[in-house]
Amino acid sequence: MWRVNISQLVMSSSKDFEKYFGIRFRIKTIKNWPSDNSRESTFELLNDLRKKVYQGDCDIVIGFTSQPFLKYDSYGAAAYLNGYILLRELKSKAAMKSMLIHEMCHIFGAADLNERSSIMNKKNLGHKFDEFTTQIILLNKVRNFNPNIFPLPKSKFNEAISLYNQRKRLNRREVDINLLLAIFYLEKKDYKSTAEECLQAIQIDPYLAEAYNLLGISYRRQGKIDEAIKEYQKVLGFQPDLPEVHYNMGIAYMKKGKLDKAIEKYLKAIELNPNYAKAHSNLGHAYLEKKMANQAIEECQKALEIYPHLAEALSTLSGALILTNKFDEAEVFSRKAIEINPEIASAYNNLGSIYINKNKTDRAITEYLKALERDPKYERAHHNLGRAYLLKGLIDRAIKEFKEAIQLKPDYFKAYSNLATAYLEKGMAEEAIKECWKAIKIKPDYAIAYSNLGYAYFKKEKIKEANSACQKAATIDPHLPEPHNLLGILFEKDERIEEAQEEYLKAVELKPDYVEAHLNLGNLFLKKNLLQESAFHYKKVIKINPEFAQAYNNLAVISYYQKKYNLAWKYLKKAEDLGIKIHPDFKKEIVNKLKKK
Repeated sequence: MWRVNISQLVMSSSKDFEKYFGIRFRIKTIKNWPSDNSRESTFELLNDLRKKVYQGDCDIVIGFTSQPFLKYDSYGAAAYLNGYILLRELKSKAAMKSMLIHEMCHIFGAADLNERSSIMNKKNLGHKFDEFTTQIILLNKVRNFNPNIFPLPKSKFNEAISLYNQRKRLNRREVDINLLLAIFYLEKKDYKSTAEECLQAIQIDPYLAEAYNLLGISYRRQGKIDEAIKEYQKVLGFQPDLPEVHYNMGIAYMKKGKLDKAIEKYLKAIELNPNYAKAHSNLGHAYLEKKMANQAIEECQKALEIYPHLAEALSTLSGALILTNKFDEAEVFSRKAIEINPEIASAYNNLGSIYINKNKTDRAITEYLKALERDPKYERAHHNLGRAYLLKGLIDRAIKEFKEAIQLKPDYFKAYSNLATAYLEKGMAEEAIKECWKAIKIKPDYAIAYSNLGYAYFKKEKIKEANSACQKAATIDPHLPEPHNLLGILFEKDERIEEAQEEYLKAVELKPDYVEAHLNLGNLFLKKNLLQESAFHYKKVIKINPEFAQAYNNLAVISYYQKKYNLAWKYLKKAEDLGIKIHPDFKKEIVNKLKKK
């Protein structure tokens, strides 16, 4: 008779909610739930329910159990932030109805109270909706049941906080009030008040798992990562199967740069709740940080199958597509993320990176600045903006951004290495060497830092050290073009021309748009009087960078030797327009040749 009894119970409870609050419940479907008999408490069974029964497009899932021998004697469980309720079978139908109404009230923001005759009396359920509970439920009539969105809109936050605080001032040690206040303060980013409410709740009930979880989140968002992890570990000591806590620990480990531990925690959260969209999304982000693009894409797609409007998943998917050079597709997903959440900084950062790869540096800078408007402490956006400024030749601005990134993330080895690049552009080789060594100390196998170190030593005319650093970079990452270019320069300086040519060619093979390597090849072939080969590489230079004046000048020289005087004049004028001071005798010679024609 379970199905009949459940239907009657829900409909009877619905009548009370409709009478007092204008809220009506409709049963969409009834399913069997194969519960886990090894669970020892109603809260553990509630987690089992969440794992096995997907909420889908229903607002609430109510689980019923007759399981005996539960270690912790609680007859019902529910939580404000998710739409799941668990009820144990009671002998009295009236008692079952009261318990269901009690748990439904929790879903609408009500708290366990020390109030005689109230339906929310935590010791002996009454039959009345007290005034406070009535106000809270009416406020929550507009609540959202999507687990990926906070229940109440921001416009209702202050009203909810005011109601809870009014109740709190009665000093009845009602721990649910502290918890609900902590939840709202956390959403308002008032972390000090969040922590205060959690600590007060723990004083009332030292075994209150949710208080430690919320306290951990408040610590984490204040940058107190180790303190946050300690709080999460306390929760797992009470309730090891709470998916949200494993998810939160994953975030904390991400903040510490411990990606493998973060992945482990996200996977555990997903194991406990396979439909945890945010956990799939964050797992995708962890894979993205490890440059595992295909795995990142797969997890983001899973997240979006569960919840298509998860902006974070769309943004991470965009980042993974950037890694696979699918820039147009990546842009689509970043735009979708921004459409859903205009404040999502990572999506603007992605757009900046897309435009950098499309050689649209000005547009990239605009997007990076938008990211920083939304999150001034976004270290990656500072770093990327610095890289964009480097490309524009705005070296002092680049240095400022790299330093800001390092201040926000002291172990940001890429920022140290790029700061070294900026110092090299300013001729500050000694400073560049120091920054390279800082990067290498953090990440000893960072090839780019060794490559930059090689260039810095070369500027200081420490040829032996430069060669050693470049060889190290090429050994660590054989696909990095810059050390091959510098090795070419070093070999050419030592009159080892064929070896130099081989290194330059290797550099352009690895990076076909490598301007400096093409220029070096053009110069080398010109020295060898291989005019056609030399011209080929100078033309590559101006195709990549049409403003490169020296390449036009050199093409003018080659065209003159090839007796192509009209072409020589064309290149010469272009070089002059771009600021090159042409030797007057050379210019006069070309004019004379043209006159003779």
